[in-house]
Amino acid sequence: MNAVNFKSEEEVKEYLANLETEYNYQCYREKSGEGCYRLGEFYAGIRGDLSKAAPAYATSCNTYSHAVSCNKLAALHLYGKGVDKDRRKAVDYFVKSCEGGYLTGCYGAGVALSGGDTEDPPQAAAFLQRACEGDHQEGCFQLGGVYLRGLGAVEKDLAKAFHYTLRSCQLGQMYGCANVSRMYRLGDGTAKDEKLAEEYKAKAKELHRQAKEKAAQLKFGETGGK
Repeated sequence: MNAVNFKSEEEVKEYLANLETEYNYQCYREKSGEGCYRLGEFYAGIRGDLSKAAPAYATSCNTYSHAVSCNKLAALHLYGKGVDKDRRKAVDYFVKSCEGGYLTGCYGAGVALSGGDTEDPPQAAAFLQRACEGDHQEGCFQLGGVYLRGLGAVEKDLAKAFHYTLRSCQLGQMYGCANVSRMYRLGDGTAKDEKLAEEYKAKAKELHRQAKEKAAQLKFGETGGK
């Protein structure tokens, strides 16, 4: 296959049309769940058409149990992007994604079950815990927040809040490190320790610096270094 000249509008159009045809073939002729997922990603990321992405994700999830596609479809239903907003469907698809082994699906289920008309605090905590046990930093951070404040039948528990928040920090969650610093300073869920409070404050600042640097690099790449 010849290299595409991405400065040529006609060559780019032809390339994208061929890509769309290939992914459609993989999905609907070869009956590939991964192919349907690629088609959904093509419509969502390249064409910017979520109403076309949704059916591809749905086929991938419902027919082939593609866990990442289930998570994508869940998010569309949760926010009403490209499909009708339906929090119950979102929960069902997040759960299916989680059961398929995709930790972000477990996290999504936990978040969706934390509020709205699908609120179920014990189930929310259970799914967030599954995400955290798989080292999903946001799952640990959100679970720490649940225990920090309490949520319905899930009672406030500062020791658990500290445990899960610390784990999120260890996994690189900047706000988790900031919260750990504060908890050490106040003695919330752990013994007061000013030295450790300063250490985790410094870690949070370093993660923030790294995040800003990464964002700047991405922006630099998008502008071609201009």
